[in-house]
Amino acid sequence: MRTPVVVVLCMLGIVLSQPAVAASESETVQAVRAITDRLAGSQLASGPLEGAWPDEEAYTGSIVAGLVDAYGMTSDEDAWVAALVGGNFILRAAAGNYYGDEAYALMCLSQRSEDDTADMWRFALEEFYGSVSLRGTQDYISQFEQADPSVAVFYLAHHTVAAFHVDAEDRELWRQALIDSLVRVEDDSAEAPVMALGIATWALASTGTLGDSPLNPDVQETSYWYARTLGDLPELLLTHRISEGELAGSFYWRFDHGSTFIGGPPGGYTDELVSSALGLAAAADLEGDPEIGAAIRQIRDLLVGSVAVDGMVRQHLTLGGEAYYSEAAGVLQALAHLAILPDSAAEEAD
Repeated sequence: MRTPVVVVLCMLGIVLSQPAVAASESETVQAVRAITDRLAGSQLASGPLEGAWPDEEAYTGSIVAGLVDAYGMTSDEDAWVAALVGGNFILRAAAGNYYGDEAYALMCLSQRSEDDTADMWRFALEEFYGSVSLRGTQDYISQFEQADPSVAVFYLAHHTVAAFHVDAEDRELWRQALIDSLVRVEDDSAEAPVMALGIATWALASTGTLGDSPLNPDVQETSYWYARTLGDLPELLLTHRISEGELAGSFYWRFDHGSTFIGGPPGGYTDELVSSALGLAAAADLEGDPEIGAAIRQIRDLLVGSVAVDGMVRQHLTLGGEAYYSEAAGVLQALAHLAILPDSAAEEAD
């Protein structure tokens, strides 16, 4: 993930074209293949970092997950081979101690494994979460309290989904840790509040119900999370959607919809669009909310329109910025999750 402040510092001032009409299925597939070609062609093919991406080895998990999703959409063997090589890099480099997005990448590879008896990806996850449990899951999780709350939410969200995938003994502890970190996210304490809300909504909706349980009954009245419940998360996410102008359909990056401290735009960043797409897609699976459905089509069009012919995805929808491999892979994940919505949500979106 990239912070809005970094985005502004890197802006190129390039105005990218926005989709004038709804993206067709063929245009979506074309965008997915363009990103896949760029990622597969840029992957390091030799040396100690073989399987990673230049200057983004710490984001290999996110990139591998995106490639697995691309393979699921297009059956592109290049995507699958690159994902496998990237997964091997994760196993080799992490030495059994995985970042959240790395654990999630192994989960994605496990889901696509054709031979359940030789699913080394699932075995690696089971071994990791079992080892953490033996050493003390709460102690392990407490390390995230030292991180920026939105960064902690990002990694804990992915850990939670992966832990549930392998039925880890302490999976509920991971989920509760995600909730605890989410309520620490405020505009003045976190780098990317809306990103955290989106990715947490995705993970929580994917691993349980979003009912009336309070997020934290003990938070101060001045907190953004005061009197909020799990069931409020999708609607809260929708309140941060930009409703008009050239950035309509994208998302603000702060809860107060303010700009960066050096005057950058208040929204329209790829990170927030991707995480919000994931969150709303997961919530649509459970809730079938018409307003969520109405937002999904516009988000899908923006995601497709953000992809250049060469597969590059910039940090901002209209102002450009750096083109990180991990953000392009995030677009792959978002498009894949939007594509598998149940029929009722798809009808609302169309």
